[in-house]
Amino acid sequence: MSIEGIIVGIVAIVIGLAWAFYGFKAFVILLPIWAFLVGFAAGASWIQELFGDGFMATVTSWVGGLVIGIVLALLSYFWYYAAVVIVGGALGYTLVAGFLGSLGFDGIVAFALGLVAAAVVAVITIVLAVPAWLIVVLSAIGGAVAAVNGVLILLGRIQLEDISSGLGEGLLKDPLIAVVGVILIAAAGIWYQMRDLTDTAASIRRDGYRI
Repeated sequence: MSIEGIIVGIVAIVIGLAWAFYGFKAFVILLPIWAFLVGFAAGASWIQELFGDGFMATVTSWVGGLVIGIVLALLSYFWYYAAVVIVGGALGYTLVAGFLGSLGFDGIVAFALGLVAAAVVAVITIVLAVPAWLIVVLSAIGGAVAAVNGVLILLGRIQLEDISSGLGEGLLKDPLIAVVGVILIAAAGIWYQMRDLTDTAASIRRDGYRI
């Protein structure tokens, strides 16, 4: 296994589990980290499509991923509405683009439809004014998907190239283990986070944002 695979696998597990179990409670802190992870993967994928390099196989791919990841992380930390869009859009994009990529759709097609899915989920998140239960569900599912992909990478059951279009692609490479793992972790994350919810915690507050 490559050093890149080990790094990505460990990071995906750590960030994924943190997001799945503490997504609402530590939203302002964990969302930028989650946004960085998704942005990094998406940026590296876009660079691959543009220049034909392997996924995370060149310095250009890593730099492109880092730039996109940092931009999304900063936006989600300082700007309330960017945070709202990212929390829903990130999950929509990485799942849909990944699933389409695993089904053999061209990278550009998967990317475009992934953006459409991201926009749809983001609009729904905005319209619903990010209630607590929505953050809990989105963070639990997103974190579970990331963590399972990380485990599959470390076990050698999937390669980095298998998540080049999105985290959803990795799940379909080993569907039985992946689906069971995602369901168990997501359910546990939802249950754990729901224990901390109160009637007063109706939505994510703007107090923690600069803009």
